[in-house]
Amino acid sequence: MDQGDLDFDSNIRQGRKGSVVAEQYVQGARIPKDGGAPPDDPPSNEELAKAVQHKVAAAVEMSRKYRHVGWYSAFVAAYMVVLWCQARSYKSGEVVQTLKQAFMPGGATTMTFQTENDVIDYLGNNILLPIWTDPVCGDGQCDYPWEFPSWGNFGCKADCGENPNVTSIVVNVRADFTNHPTITPRVLMTNAVWNLCLQDLARRQRGEADLCWYDSDQTFSEYQINAINSMSVIDGTWYVVVKGDYAGRVYGSIYDVTNSSNPLSIPTTPTWEACKLTRRTSLSATQLAARRLLQAYTQAHRVGGQEGDRILKEAVNNIRSMPELKHLKLGPLPPQDAHDSSKSSV
Repeated sequence: MDQGDLDFDSNIRQGRKGSVVAEQYVQGARIPKDGGAPPDDPPSNEELAKAVQHKVAAAVEMSRKYRHVGWYSAFVAAYMVVLWCQARSYKSGEVVQTLKQAFMPGGATTMTFQTENDVIDYLGNNILLPIWTDPVCGDGQCDYPWEFPSWGNFGCKADCGENPNVTSIVVNVRADFTNHPTITPRVLMTNAVWNLCLQDLARRQRGEADLCWYDSDQTFSEYQINAINSMSVIDGTWYVVVKGDYAGRVYGSIYDVTNSSNPLSIPTTPTWEACKLTRRTSLSATQLAARRLLQAYTQAHRVGGQEGDRILKEAVNNIRSMPELKHLKLGPLPPQDAHDSSKSSV
């Protein structure tokens, strides 16, 4: 054995860095496939362990997948067995016969349509409309939630009876559309409407609007109004709807009149009040001074001469004496000769 063989054999048993494969080549237990010399760099024991670990992990994962497939197949088979046990042959026949009569009336086996609209019309008139019908009040069957015990103008009394849990209330609606500084009372009155509605989350989830006491929002016919509206409502969250009241002139209050001799005020959140418009009763000092000065200048220009100067001086002195304008520093008027000279040069 030469020196290379000795070096190769010394690296056989070195733990993770050693190679069992190299030892097998040396002992003759492993022979290369092509019959040649052993590889110069055989895999180490660590590389062999990692390869075996990957193989085992792949085998475990494949076994898990096979188990899932087996359990799913068993579930599907059990489900089909349950369906078969629950089904009745004559019931299945009735269902099939009903579908045949709905889709193919008169025992026909084929149908011909000219356009796509003919297909849609056929499905709507022969299948959808006869099967999915709206509840009819008075048929003896209370179809909840579309039908419910009646209260006020709502519900179906014939099928569901009458709701005993109602409260009598009075809605006092007041409005004053007059005395707006820029908008006429008629414009404010014609745009404002109101209503009383019940917040119903179930109806909203079904895509329906909240129930309101009036079918259409109530309008106003007078510039100043104080109206009393009696209602009988069920328990719930009610809210007042006011639209188009741009100036905030509609306000009111609600009372529980179950005991008519002692009405109880029902608070609203926020408080149903009118917007308070602050009216300016007098002109500001600056505006008053500007008006006086403009009037004096117009009068002085019309009179001219010394009399015009006197009018201007008097107006300026009056403005200077106003307590509200003491913070303004008005300069002295030009001397008389300056006015005269400028006037003569023109």
